[in-house]
Formats: sequence, structure tokens, C-alpha cells
Amino acid sequence: MPLAAFPLMSRWRAWVLLNKISALKLLLSFGVIYNCRTMKPLFKTYMITFLLFASCAATEKMLVEMPVNAETREEFIVALNEVLIDTRAYAGCREAAIWINEQDADKVWIYEEWQSRAHQEAYVAWRGETGNTSHLGPYLSGELRFLWLNKR
Repeated sequence: MPLAAFPLMSRWRAWVLLNKISALKLLLSFGVIYNCRTMKPLFKTYMITFLLFASCAATEKMLVEMPVNAETREEFIVALNEVLIDTRAYAGCREAAIWINEQDADKVWIYEEWQSRAHQEAYVAWRGETGNTSHLGPYLSGELRFLWLNKR
């Protein structure tokens, strides 16, 4: 709401009011509810925080190791980024990122985080049924390796 919308009321008071509302919106995004007049916390949203941390705790992590032709690795990465758009949107996928090692030009890794192994297995089955990754085959120089990661 622009300041001009306030008739001859003190524009300074209108500015303060608008900034308090903006500050309230900003503070709400961090999970704490504030009193608009005093800007003191009313209560913390512990349940939202708990749910966020609880959902992160149940994450399954894995690496997909892909042996590729070193000469066409960059082309492969471009094509793979297109494929990962669907991967990231698939149910249960929390993250899918491409990693490379500068000294190892014939390998590409995908680091993935899944809600569960069942979600990842359903995703692999879906990819097999649709065949929409078959265009990546010519870039590969060997078999894919799926490596589940466990924190110690």
C-alpha cells in the first residue's frame, strides 16, 4: 500500500505502520509469531520446527556413479540436468545434484536424497517403464552403480 493512499494523516505514522507489517511478515517466515504493536514474541511454533526436523531425519542418501566417455562428459551433464528436472519433481525426492571430480574425467556422480528407499526404487522402475533416459546411453561407458550411504 503506497503512502499516498493515506490522506493527510501523518505520513510518518503510516510509514511506521507499513514497516511493522512488513517486519511481521518477515518474522513470521522464521517461525515466531510477534505482537504487532510491541514486536515481542507471542509464542514459538514448535510443532512446525519439529515436523521439519523429523522429516529431515528420515532421509535416505545415495550416490549414482556413472562411467562416461571423457570427451563427451560436458554434453552428458547438460542432458542429465534436463532429466533431473523430473527426478526432483518425483514423489519422495528431496535432492538430486550432479557432482564431478576434475581429475576423474570419465565419471559423473548424482547425489540423491530420498524420503525412503521405496520411493527411489519406484522412481527407477518408472524411469525403466517410460524409457525417457535412453538418449543418455551413448554417453555411458559402463554400468551404473547405486551406492546407498550410511552415516557413522
